[in-house]
Amino acid sequence: MRVKDRRYTKNAGVPETWEAGLQLFLDHIICPPIKDRLMTAILNQIQYEREGYTINRSAVKGCVDVLRSLDSEDNTRTVYQQDLEPVLLRESEAFYKNYGDTILETSDT
Repeated sequence: MRVKDRRYTKNAGVPETWEAGLQLFLDHIICPPIKDRLMTAILNQIQYEREGYTINRSAVKGCVDVLRSLDSEDNTRTVYQQDLEPVLLRESEAFYKNYGDTILETSDT
């Protein structure tokens, strides 16, 4: 079915069903405030795991995979690269800096 779709949409000059579906999903589902809540939930789950709690990793991975599969508005990066990755890197840097400082203060050597 997908081959027929590609042939028809190319000839008709319209986006493929898959691409149009991804764009509609991005525009109507992964949009503020839902995107913000999703990113907060992902970051909270990562923080919970760092604190020693058990989380559902497959759910977090599934959410991240969705963000990685969607192109951002400028089509140069994914939604993950544009929105989640910078915040995740900042929070990871702060967490590991605090963790390293704590270890340095409590270690004998």
